[in-house]
Amino acid sequence: MLYFNGNSLGALPKTAATDIGRVVQEEWGGGLVESWLDADWFFLARKAGDAIAPLIGASAGEVVCADSTSVNLFKLAVSLLRQSKDRRTVVTERGNFPTDVYILEGLVQLFGERFDLVVAEPETIVGAIDGDTALVLLTHVNFRTGAAHDLAAITAHCNAHGVPVIWDLSHSAGAVPLALNDWGVEYAVGCTYKFLNGGPGAPAYIYVAQHVIATHEPVVTGWFSHANQFGFEDRYRPTDGIEKCLVGTPPILSLRAVMHGIACFDGLEMSDVAQKSWALSELLIDLADDRLAHHRFTVASPREPEERGSQVSFRHPEAYAVSKALRAAGVVADFRSPDILRFGITPLYMRHVDIWDAVDALAGIMAGESWVAHRTETPDAVT
Repeated sequence: MLYFNGNSLGALPKTAATDIGRVVQEEWGGGLVESWLDADWFFLARKAGDAIAPLIGASAGEVVCADSTSVNLFKLAVSLLRQSKDRRTVVTERGNFPTDVYILEGLVQLFGERFDLVVAEPETIVGAIDGDTALVLLTHVNFRTGAAHDLAAITAHCNAHGVPVIWDLSHSAGAVPLALNDWGVEYAVGCTYKFLNGGPGAPAYIYVAQHVIATHEPVVTGWFSHANQFGFEDRYRPTDGIEKCLVGTPPILSLRAVMHGIACFDGLEMSDVAQKSWALSELLIDLADDRLAHHRFTVASPREPEERGSQVSFRHPEAYAVSKALRAAGVVADFRSPDILRFGITPLYMRHVDIWDAVDALAGIMAGESWVAHRTETPDAVT
């Protein structure tokens, strides 16, 4: 298999299955409740967050693993909107990952139409942010095209206008260089099951910068974020640190898998990971220009490496049928409606020869038109 879908679900780290089996058999099966302390279960959400921090340019104590990306977005957005005074607009972008927009729509209703949702074109985002903006929610890398925002510049603009911005890093962390501390980012979320290889449904992470964590007021409050967790007090008191972003009992088996995914980056500089990603992407684009353009493939991703994430997307009028033919040939790429064929570039485990072989397979499919057999299928249920 040639796997170009690691930006949807990363590969299984070699050490994960054995360790999770040991957790089940020994720590759960033998240690039982004592493993919360003896096996460090109790601290695993924070430990995973601290391990993720250097991959996104954050510091220890600014990241914690919890819940899903969607739930973490909700938690941050509600808290920030609740602190907003007279500002009325909530800004996001057209073409954002749909869940992010759905959450904002629900929040506008939750606040009784106090806020107006502005869905701006990506290239007009900065112009949509002004003194009336209460919150900005953006995804760093677009899931369809791979186009990347200038995260540092947009953050600086928001900070200059006193506007809180939440960044969704799901399609960038672990593949492109991030420097949240250096860029003045205060709030971010992301998933761990794509480039971080944490496994299907792995818990997400939430980042709150150190200088604002003390004033951050959680709205979904639970015993794992209580200042005296085992005091079992009748009323809530938040802890002082990043743990205030936790809610309930963490999913230990999933978190252990996340730790193995993160460990794959040990000893690596993210700048080197990004350089390999760009080299692989450039090779794919060059080969496609040479061998696929006459088959009506056009590059949908930005051609400048710094303007895209770790993927290359192509447009083709029969993208769905072509994607099915590719899978039949052992090349797993991704279809995104209506006409996007998406190749995720996972620099940790992808080789240059994989790019050559994938283009060979695709060129052969188009020359023989074996994709035609898949035209009668419907993409309606494709995820």
